[in-house]
Amino acid sequence: MRRRRFFQTLGGAAGVLEVSRGVAAESPLTSSLVASNFAQVPAVNPGDHEAYFTEEKLRQAVDTTVPLKGIKFEVVAYYFPAWHPTPLMERIFGKGWTEYEVLKNSKPLYPGHLFPKYPLWGYFNEADPEWAEKGIETAAHFGIDVWMIDWYWHSGTMFYHEQLEKGFLKARNRSKLKFAVMWANHDWWNCFPAPSVSSERGAILLPQLHSEEDMMKVIEYCIENYFHEPNYWRVEGALVFAIWNPNLLLRTFSSDQLKRVFYSMRQRVAQAGLGDLHIQASATYTYTGHEGELKALGFDSATGYHTGGFKSWVPGSRPPYGEGAVGAIGVWKETAARASVPFFPDCSIGWDDSPRFGARAVMATQRTPDQYERLMRAAQYFSAASSAKQKIIFLSNWNEWTEDHVLLPDTIFGYSYLEAVRRVFGG
Repeated sequence: MRRRRFFQTLGGAAGVLEVSRGVAAESPLTSSLVASNFAQVPAVNPGDHEAYFTEEKLRQAVDTTVPLKGIKFEVVAYYFPAWHPTPLMERIFGKGWTEYEVLKNSKPLYPGHLFPKYPLWGYFNEADPEWAEKGIETAAHFGIDVWMIDWYWHSGTMFYHEQLEKGFLKARNRSKLKFAVMWANHDWWNCFPAPSVSSERGAILLPQLHSEEDMMKVIEYCIENYFHEPNYWRVEGALVFAIWNPNLLLRTFSSDQLKRVFYSMRQRVAQAGLGDLHIQASATYTYTGHEGELKALGFDSATGYHTGGFKSWVPGSRPPYGEGAVGAIGVWKETAARASVPFFPDCSIGWDDSPRFGARAVMATQRTPDQYERLMRAAQYFSAASSAKQKIIFLSNWNEWTEDHVLLPDTIFGYSYLEAVRRVFGG
């Protein structure tokens, strides 16, 4: 998926001033340490205006003559619930640890690199119902209909579920927002930060072992704790259960075995009196090569969490956001053409996982709310032209601070990204 070499981007005096502001606000780093950080990555060039995602590029990428009037788009924002203490992480990293610590310890790696980022609301506990209420109110106000919440289950070991169970589901205004869970069915790595430059992800803290017995436990837990909730999200009347990585399931199960497992999961939901189960494949790059088999495997739909153009860059590169936006639209088209189930587009705000991976991270530059607004409009035209009955558009991400794709307000962009969502979707 390393498709091409991208231009180095962003820089100039304004960027240096922004970095200086950020470092000073967090810790009294010396100028020599800042210079050392800058030296880790080659010097950047001025902004690449040719890569900027303009109105012209929007018209080139999608058919903007498709009528949008009268279409109700359902807006689903992914939610990464790592911003509250959870017992498993406290046992590993210490009492009170959250991924905020990784964000706080992040450093600028080149002139104009806007890390660390500072949440405008501060470092709040999302598992507190009062904070959950503020998040729900904000999301609904700006036009978001659903939170698709990353959900972690490793053979019965759970973590980060407190945000949903103690925060969201206890919030007095929770009826204003629907929710669903995406089972993040991968190994859990130590990238907080990743401990070694030579290691791609870091040590495995918790492996993911799939089995039919365990998947029945997964669905039973969801039936008991989530699926009965009146604001659980449905597509065409069926409860949505998303799975991040179908390829990992196919390492354990044959196609026929997986189809049987999904059939058993649906049977249990039906026996609980909850109707149908809609199983969704969540990340394009985790089912590449299987697009045409998804329906036969038992999936009902697919999307592209951080679609293609935002996941195919070379580690250590700094490509411009506009390149990724155009690439993502191309992946929407390619995937939809090959998929045997309805495909829903996902709009990524950006990507920069340097708080976790340092100088070997991919660091998308020049991301701006106006470019993101065009990408969401592109998703509208793409969705309107699709055959899917329910017009669904995903947004990545509500709060993935340590990968730098965040709708929540920070001290750099404020509410600008949320305001872009409202302008597009009319919240």
